[in-house]
Amino acid sequence: MPSKEQVPEGPHRDLLVILFQMYRNAGRPPLKQIVSAARRLKLDGTASQETIRRTLHGKIIPERWETAYAVYAPLCELAGIDPEAEYYQDDEDGNYGEYDEPPRSTHKELFRQAWSAAFDTEELPPPVLRSPVHSPPQPSSPFSYGSPFPDEPPF
Repeated sequence: MPSKEQVPEGPHRDLLVILFQMYRNAGRPPLKQIVSAARRLKLDGTASQETIRRTLHGKIIPERWETAYAVYAPLCELAGIDPEAEYYQDDEDGNYGEYDEPPRSTHKELFRQAWSAAFDTEELPPPVLRSPVHSPPQPSSPFSYGSPFPDEPPF
């Protein structure tokens, strides 16, 4: 899990907390194992080892939902958790609330909400500054005969 200096409190860190909870539940699998699990699931999107690594390190937030889910779903698979299962969030005391309380959402929906919030509030990278493009020099008048002064008066 990246430090708070690397990824400060906010929606991006909230997304990483959800990812790392599933990553830990899955036994901290190597990247190759996560990619292999994703292939078995035949998801709509794909995520390379590099995408998974950069996502877990907090370097990127995948732009497409299908890619983000291709990082999360294999972790669920490896953890033995159905992403469509109801998610009960524990309170501050570690209790899961009353049994007659409805679940807040599914694991997948909780992850989707966190991804959406993180992606929507992610700051844009600074603009790439390029050197200004200079216009080509104007051709000299064919009638100047080497004189630095124009033929016409300045008015």
